[in-house]
Amino acid sequence: MGNCYHHALSSARKWGGAAEDYLPLHQWFDESKEITADFRHRALRHHALS
Repeated sequence: MGNCYHHALSSARKWGGAAEDYLPLHQWFDESKEITADFRHRALRHHALS
């Protein structure tokens, strides 16, 4: 899955609701691609805080 909308569709299937409900969240996650456009961008916002 490479784009925000596909991630939002996946979230809607898993958690319910519409893809549009999740789109702003996934766009926020992927803003970090502007800093580093490879897999390392995921370390900035794609994690669980314990």
